[in-house]
Amino acid sequence: MDLWESYKTSVFLCHQPLGDQINFAIISAQNPHGDVKHHQLNLTLDCQFETRLNAAHLPHRRLIGASPDLSFQEHSWAVLCDKATAVELARKFCQNAIYWVEAGELYLVPALFKNHEEYLGTYQSRQIYLAD
Repeated sequence: MDLWESYKTSVFLCHQPLGDQINFAIISAQNPHGDVKHHQLNLTLDCQFETRLNAAHLPHRRLIGASPDLSFQEHSWAVLCDKATAVELARKFCQNAIYWVEAGELYLVPALFKNHEEYLGTYQSRQIYLAD
C-alpha cells in the first residue's frame, strides 16, 4: 500500500474529544516526506512545530495519528486555523498531506503530494478517546 492509501486509513487518538462545531487541521511535523525518522529527531521536529504554532498564536491540541491496528503512531496536532494556513504549515515541515475536519467531516488534503483532496467520512468515526 502506498503512503497516500495508508493515510486514508488513519485513526486519531486524543485525550480531549473534538466536537463537530469547530473546523481544524490535523498536522504532524514528524517523519518528513513520509520517511520514518529516528525518535529523537521526531521529538525535535515536534517541539519546533509547537513553537511555530505558539508564535503564530494558533490554538492547538496534541493528538496521535495512528494506523487502525495502532502499530504505527505519530505525534500530531489539531490546529484551529484555515485550510490554506494548515497546508502551508505542513509544507514548511515537509509533510505530504494534512487532515482537514470541517463540520465533523474528515478530508485528506495533499500538501506536498499532487493527489486530489479526498473525503474520508466522519471524524468521529476515526477518533479514539483516551480517558485519563
